[in-house]
Amino acid sequence: MIENYFEKGFTYNWNPPDKITTDPMDGAIVRSGSSHPPPLTYTGLHAGIFDGAALPSTLGVTIGAVIRHRWLNYVHGRTAYVRSTNTDVLTGFMSGCWICSWKGKSGNRRVGHIGTISAAAKNKPPNSTVKQAFTSSDAMRVGSHIRGYNPADAWNANEVLQVTNQTKIVTWAHIMSLVTTRNEFYSIIMMETKTPGKWICGGKKRVHGKDRGRIQTALA
Repeated sequence: MIENYFEKGFTYNWNPPDKITTDPMDGAIVRSGSSHPPPLTYTGLHAGIFDGAALPSTLGVTIGAVIRHRWLNYVHGRTAYVRSTNTDVLTGFMSGCWICSWKGKSGNRRVGHIGTISAAAKNKPPNSTVKQAFTSSDAMRVGSHIRGYNPADAWNANEVLQVTNQTKIVTWAHIMSLVTTRNEFYSIIMMETKTPGKWICGGKKRVHGKDRGRIQTALA
């Protein structure tokens, strides 16, 4: 289970894909992701952060393992999605975007990243554009079994600050979303270190996905 590879103090080699800012911010729903993203490799433990709450030996994780996943792009002003029937989906980084999963008309699951941006007001373009386009889309139809969440809401600033202060090698803390093959939602703190390509997990939280009505309200 992929979530076992994300525990507080676990370390990785990783060069995550960057956000996409070059597309028109027109609210379009576009297929955008990768089945072969840059490798995310579990490398062990950071002694200053690891608290022993979940021992790697009990989780079945292996040093040197490449964590298999599908990457979902973050596209400014658009909703990016990937088709994901039997794959775990990672996306980021999160500052307020909603992540949703739903069934297309063919019955296959899709996972989407509603690409709002923090530099604009919530009720102004491109944020209003992308939210309105999504709530009017096929994803929100009755029978799509849509569920969603805001990964950034899972953590408060003090929680993030507390874990980043446990080491002097972290330059920035990011929040990443995981949607598993079982349609479980996790918000994960991933901390970028001063050494390029070296990352530390600051913790994860499982979040209950909201239903269609609550998603509609949140994106209004």
